[in-house]
Amino acid sequence: MIAHIAKRIAFVVLGYFAGLAAGAAAFPSLLILMSTFNPDSQLWQLAGFAPYALIMMPIILFYVLWIVMILTIIPAAILNGLTEIFGLRALWLHLLIATLLAGIAGLLLVPVWFSEMNRDRWLVTMAILLSAWIAGLVYWAIAGQRAGFRREAAVTVSAQPS
Repeated sequence: MIAHIAKRIAFVVLGYFAGLAAGAAAFPSLLILMSTFNPDSQLWQLAGFAPYALIMMPIILFYVLWIVMILTIIPAAILNGLTEIFGLRALWLHLLIATLLAGIAGLLLVPVWFSEMNRDRWLVTMAILLSAWIAGLVYWAIAGQRAGFRREAAVTVSAQPS
């Protein structure tokens, strides 16, 4: 029983960090993709810096990972712990948790984000939301779809003579 709980905790931690990495890696790609479809926005200028961003990407990625991890590790531990305790496995729930965590991190970084919304801020918000969904999907694939500390009952099919 203890080994099973330790295994579940390891999957939760692995899922959190894998989701964090996937979401952080998806965010700049989504920004560049969105700026391509909106050439009149200021995000289009970010695409011009793409060669330089590729050189700096490991540093930027580490920085983003570190900041998001600091801002979300405690709420993520609480929310993902609740999904494990109650065995909640729904994909939509894990996507909602990822969205809440992204919102928490974003509003802690820039509390007045929604006060001066313009097209560029909406595009960044959409990129954050989509990268959070990617992170939630990765977490769900690793840990969420088998959430719960209880072992699943082994399904045994008994062969009945005909």
